[in-house]
Amino acid sequence: MNENYIFDKIRLSRRDFLKFMTVTSITTTLYMSLNWTKTIRAAMNEVKNGSINIIWFEAQDCAGDTIALLDATYPELLDVLLGTTHIVGPGMVKLLYHQTVMPQWGENAVDILRKAEKGEFDPYVLVVEGALPEEEHARGIGGENAYFCVVGEEHGKLITCTEWVRRLAKRAIAIVAVGNCASYGGIPANEVKEPPPEYVPASWSKAPTGSIGIFDDPIRKYKGLINRYVEFEPYRNFINGIGVPEPRPDSKVKVAIAVPGCPANGNAILKTLACIILWALDLLPLPELDQYWRPKFIYGSTVHEQCPRAGSYAAGDLRKYPGDNDYRCLFAVGCKGPVSNCPWNKLGWVNGIGGPTRTGGICIACTMPGFTDEYEPFFKPLPAPTPEPFTVMTATIGASAIAGIGIGIAIARKVKKERE
Repeated sequence: MNENYIFDKIRLSRRDFLKFMTVTSITTTLYMSLNWTKTIRAAMNEVKNGSINIIWFEAQDCAGDTIALLDATYPELLDVLLGTTHIVGPGMVKLLYHQTVMPQWGENAVDILRKAEKGEFDPYVLVVEGALPEEEHARGIGGENAYFCVVGEEHGKLITCTEWVRRLAKRAIAIVAVGNCASYGGIPANEVKEPPPEYVPASWSKAPTGSIGIFDDPIRKYKGLINRYVEFEPYRNFINGIGVPEPRPDSKVKVAIAVPGCPANGNAILKTLACIILWALDLLPLPELDQYWRPKFIYGSTVHEQCPRAGSYAAGDLRKYPGDNDYRCLFAVGCKGPVSNCPWNKLGWVNGIGGPTRTGGICIACTMPGFTDEYEPFFKPLPAPTPEPFTVMTATIGASAIAGIGIGIAIARKVKKERE
C-alpha cells in the first residue's frame, strides 16, 4: 500500500503514525489482517464522541499494578489521558473510575459505579486489579456483618468488591484482569502452610480469605470468578471458543484477557487496552491469546528464551550464590525463567531499563498461574523433570525446555558439590 495514501487518509504526521503503530502493538502483530480500506477517520470520529469508557476497579490488591500503569512510558498514561497520542484522550476514551487516581471520592465515586451498572456509561471496558475474596466465607466465620473487601453501601448494607465485579461485568463489553492477583488469585490466594488449630478453611481457595482471580488457576486447581457466576457466561463463551465476541453490553460472547505480573507491566496494560479499544472500533482484530488467556505478542516467549544471561546458561557458567555480583546465569540460584513467560528482561521494565535478570535478580514466575505457592522457595533451583507423574513445572514447559533444564540441573549439582 502506498505510504502517502495512508497519511492522506488518516491525516497523521509521520511521527504520529509511528506512535500509533507502537501504541496498538501493530509492530509486533503485523500478521493481523487490518483492513485499511475502511474509513478510519469515521471510526476515530465515533470514538471522539466518548463511546469507549474505562472502569478500573481495585479489589484485594496493593495498587502495584496502578503504580506500574503510572510508570508506563510508551505511551505514558498522561499521553493517553491528555490526548497527546492523537489516538485516545479526552472525549475519546475516558477513564471514568479508578479509586487511586480519580478526583471523586465517597458517594460521588460510588455513584459512577451505580450509573455504570444501570447502563449510563455504555459501552465500557472493565479493568479489575486485585483478587476477589469469598465473602460467604467471611460471614461464615465472622457472622452476618463480616466482610473482607467492600466499596460503598446500599440501603445501609456494605457492597463487597466481589459483588461489584459481578454487577459491572453484566454490561461491560470486555474484562481485563491486570496483575497476577486479578488474573489467577496471586499472593492473596496463597495457601496457609501451617494453619492454627482454630483455622477454618475457605472453599474457593486455600487462602484465609478464599481469594481467587477472574480466571481459573489450573496449577493450584482454583476455579476463577469467571466460572462461578451466571453473569460471566458471555466471558466463558469467549475463553471456551464459543461464538464470536461483539462489543455490545448484551453480547452473548464477551472478551476476557489476562495481563498478569506482580505487578503487571504498565506498557503491557496500556497496549492490551489499546488493542481491545481498537477491536471495539472495528479497526483491529483481537490479539491471539495463549492457554492462560494472555496476549501472545507479550507473553509468547519464556524469560529464558529472551534472557541476556542465556549465553552463560548455554556455557554452563552459573552463579553460585544469589548475591554474587557477576554476569552468570541465575538458574542454579532459583531463577524460574525456563518455565515463565515474560518479555521484560529483554525489553526493560521502565523505558527500556530494568528487568529482574538484567539487574541481577531471579525470575520468580510472577506472570504464571500458581504464583507464588508453586514457585517457592524462590532461591531454590527448579526440580528435576520427571516423565510421570507430571509436576507443575513439567506440565508448563515444552520438551526442549525440559532438556535444557536437565542440563542445567546437572550443572547446578556440580556447583553445589564445589561449594561443599
